[in-house]
Amino acid sequence: MLREYLIPLSNHFDFCETETCDNIGGVIQVHTDDNFPDINLADIVIIGVPEERKAINNEGTASAPDAVRQVFYKLFQGQWHLKIQDLGNLRPTETPQETYHNLSMLLSLLPLNLSVIILGGSQDITCSLTNYYDINNKAYNLNVIDSLIDSSLTDSFIDNESYLTEILRKEDSCLQNLTLFGIQSYYNHPQKYKNIEQLYVDYYNLSDLKRDINEAEPELREAHIVSLDVRSLKYANMPAQIQGMPNGFNGIEICKMARMSGLAPKNKIFGLFEYNPLLDQHLTGASMAAQILWYYLEGKNNKKKEYPEIPKSELLKFYVENEVLNLVFYKNPISGRWWVSIPQIEREDVLISCSETDYNNAVKSVITKRIFGIINKMVI
Repeated sequence: MLREYLIPLSNHFDFCETETCDNIGGVIQVHTDDNFPDINLADIVIIGVPEERKAINNEGTASAPDAVRQVFYKLFQGQWHLKIQDLGNLRPTETPQETYHNLSMLLSLLPLNLSVIILGGSQDITCSLTNYYDINNKAYNLNVIDSLIDSSLTDSFIDNESYLTEILRKEDSCLQNLTLFGIQSYYNHPQKYKNIEQLYVDYYNLSDLKRDINEAEPELREAHIVSLDVRSLKYANMPAQIQGMPNGFNGIEICKMARMSGLAPKNKIFGLFEYNPLLDQHLTGASMAAQILWYYLEGKNNKKKEYPEIPKSELLKFYVENEVLNLVFYKNPISGRWWVSIPQIEREDVLISCSETDYNNAVKSVITKRIFGIINKMVI
């Protein structure tokens, strides 16, 4: 069944050479004309989705999956115990809607314990990833890393700049939380901010995370899907974009976020979108994309059991009582991660991811944006 949706990798990549040199391409299992890996032996699979028909002003992304592979498979792996397979590319379809459907069906055929890297293509492919959860009636949290709020102000067709509208308006959606990272205000209509705030969508402007990129960790910790638009990076780190962004995440910041995504206990899908090899003269963009994938896998390899897999009794407990709000914070002394519960609104045994900054501010009777957002969602 899986093979019906996939085409093997082209044979122009020399996997024998990477095997000789101990590169990543020499240690993974690959879908070729002569071989289809045993999916039950994998921890992580890679699937290319060469779909660009809804890529507004970014034609060329269809060739991105193979272009990223060319660089990624020449990297050396870390001290990983992961079993990685590359299943090849999704078969071409007559319409983008058929691509969305086929990718959702393909994901449904994979073992539940697998993690998946999706190499796009345009970011509207994210609809396929959310559809997988919807058709299987599974609740999910979606994190999007992007400089734009990809929603429309009016009804429109799905494309890479409006796909969030489809996800948010879907009646049978299993979406629990949507968080946007790296938004740049001057590229987004003010009404878009009002729209997402009315829907209780959490967002962090680029300036929020430039102060401390670790503030993205609590939301990334809860994410089932992470969808990354590489145009969220500044042009110096990602020159393969049609409109060079003078501001954006730098390479170190985005790799940290990729590693946080890999460490996240709930994460199943990590998608990398909008890389355009036609604009990547010196392969700087491909190298950046490859390093992002490397750090995601580094996170996956180092993932440890975390709450709620470990009992709450193993966490340190801190009561913060003041005139504003009574809160109970918890900290894992080993990982250093934090959670919060709000006894007045929710049962104390429900813990929600937060940061040490949230705790330090609460001690000073300051309620952070994250805690305020948690309260709002609990009372609606």
